[in-house]
Amino acid sequence: MRERIERVYSELLKLYPTPHAPNRTPLEQAVFTVLSQNTTDRNAKKCLENLKKITGGDLLKIPFLSEEELISAIRPCGMFNQKGRALRELLKRWPEVEERLRELPPEEGIKLLTSFPFIGSKTARVILTFGFNKNTFPIDTHCKRVLKRLGLIPEGWSFDQFSEYMERSFSGEFNRVFHYNLIRLGRELCGARKPRCGECPLKSLCSNPSQP
Repeated sequence: MRERIERVYSELLKLYPTPHAPNRTPLEQAVFTVLSQNTTDRNAKKCLENLKKITGGDLLKIPFLSEEELISAIRPCGMFNQKGRALRELLKRWPEVEERLRELPPEEGIKLLTSFPFIGSKTARVILTFGFNKNTFPIDTHCKRVLKRLGLIPEGWSFDQFSEYMERSFSGEFNRVFHYNLIRLGRELCGARKPRCGECPLKSLCSNPSQP
């Protein structure tokens, strides 16, 4: 399995030679990641900018916004009641949480973040890898689809089990690059309904039944 993953990684690197490098503080990354749940990055960026505007750039003021102000700012992201509560609860304790996340190993960081409402293991892993440079392997909707079609997840494994395998087996840099390049492929070529298999550099490795 390791050799197959490394081969897919190499092929994706040829397609996407420039790595994804978000330029956000840990706090901005945490807020953006919560906002991005079940929506597009474009919507999440819009909502993040809305929050920066109404807080004067101090996102730690989010817990003190009125319900109307907060919901109005994040409404474009959908699931605004859940996301609003998640942001309030997380940011009330953010200075302490950020300090602990810098020191904790990834598995303990995941436990800490998932103790907050509406923050699951995928969201926690995204915050840790892009906000704190920790070695985690998040699996979002695009990753799931591509990994399944490539047959990389062993039968009977959960997505968390696969994430844990990746974290044991590869470096943080490998996992960050691989994670985001899988997302890029899922967005651009390996769509849910109409995958463009003929253009995909991984078609020889793919078990997708819709492939011509």
